[in-house]
Amino acid sequence: MKCYKCGSELSSLDYCNKCGAEVGAYKKIIVMSNTYYNMGLQKANIRDLSGAAELLRRSVGLYKRNIEARNLLGLVYYEMGEIVNALREWVISKNFKPEKNLADEYIRDVQSNPNRLEALNQSIRKYNVALGYANSGKEDMAIIQLKKVININEKFVKGYQLLGLLYIHKQEYDKARRVLIKALGIDGYNTLTIKYLTEIRDLTGVTEKEFKKEQAKEKKKNEQRELSGNDVIIPKSTYKEINYGFFTFIYVVIGILIGAAMVFFLVTPAKVKDAKTTQSSSLKSYMEDISKLNITITDLEKQVESLNSDNQSLSDQITQLEGQQAPDNTAIYNTLLGAVTLYVNNDKTGCADKLTTITSTEGMSEQFMSLYQTLVAQTYPDAATTHINQGSKLSNNEQWQEALNELLLGEKMSPEDISCLYNIGKCYYELNGKQIEDNSKAYFEKVIALAPNSDYAGWAKSRLK
Repeated sequence: MKCYKCGSELSSLDYCNKCGAEVGAYKKIIVMSNTYYNMGLQKANIRDLSGAAELLRRSVGLYKRNIEARNLLGLVYYEMGEIVNALREWVISKNFKPEKNLADEYIRDVQSNPNRLEALNQSIRKYNVALGYANSGKEDMAIIQLKKVININEKFVKGYQLLGLLYIHKQEYDKARRVLIKALGIDGYNTLTIKYLTEIRDLTGVTEKEFKKEQAKEKKKNEQRELSGNDVIIPKSTYKEINYGFFTFIYVVIGILIGAAMVFFLVTPAKVKDAKTTQSSSLKSYMEDISKLNITITDLEKQVESLNSDNQSLSDQITQLEGQQAPDNTAIYNTLLGAVTLYVNNDKTGCADKLTTITSTEGMSEQFMSLYQTLVAQTYPDAATTHINQGSKLSNNEQWQEALNELLLGEKMSPEDISCLYNIGKCYYELNGKQIEDNSKAYFEKVIALAPNSDYAGWAKSRLK
């Protein structure tokens, strides 16, 4: 374990021998982060993906630079069909550790098939459309969309869960059971999936033996399976070693106690909810249980309107609400992937330049936006400084057009940098034969508005006279 301040190796003492920094609390945080990582790794290896994700989020929440935990969290997201969430974790990991990072391999695997990434994002969009249909009581239409979702993204656990829930509401229990068993084959210990399957078993009278046989058959397809193509294998890693003398034992014990507490606080409330659910005469409680999927169906007694009588009307509604005529976003995704490639290769300025070519993110998924914003936050500040400094040098050499090109890039990344704005106005001024025109006037006025008491504002005023 290394000191957070100077990077030197720490001893068993609560302070750094080299810089004297207090590290007692820091050590405890690292140990607890590693404990959560170990617990998450255990759950990932038995394909309890939702349980693993929760523990790994706790791990990186305690210590954001826990690379092993963050990379594994990305793998778990990937296996659950949440591809862009996975990319976000790997990009953050890459930022903390640019060299010799397994995140490189995982990112390259995703990059190898950009069309697949676009298809997966489309599945997320269709899932969101299905949520809208479910909210408005159009369950048949929601089911149509969800079938498309899981056909495109066969690992998307949330899609299976929502589809199964809708089948339960329609009392199509056989279909619901088959769908939910597939979800359990992906995430073998998901408490929500198990809850719904248990309810189906109780409602249909299927014996527990038959139920477990079906469950085991589906889980066998996914557990320890050979993966290829765009699949990523959950690594069979060993636990992260915690070499911390006496405290190691103490914190391992604490970790076990925390694990027990988590079981109590996670499982017990679920059982309490189950008891309440069985007392309800309506199926509204099912929708409350799936709050994690961001769906609220307020009127479960509402009858599904008859859509089979007018197929053309159904088609028109799907087109309108789904936005089937929306522009092709493939180019935007390819641009984002190109930016990720540059970032992975440590070309942060090139990554930022690539991102500036994305002029609109309207209609893009939440996951796309999360990755896009992460890259922007990691690259724009330094890239802006690089372009502005280069533009200033070119301006000093009276290379006005070249300077303007650099400065305009800098403005996209840092739109309120006063020196950048002034120099852009200056370049336009010089390129126009030292005459004020619309562009130079607009930039000088912006400088004055943003920083009226600055030297730049004074210089701008002098040129406007």
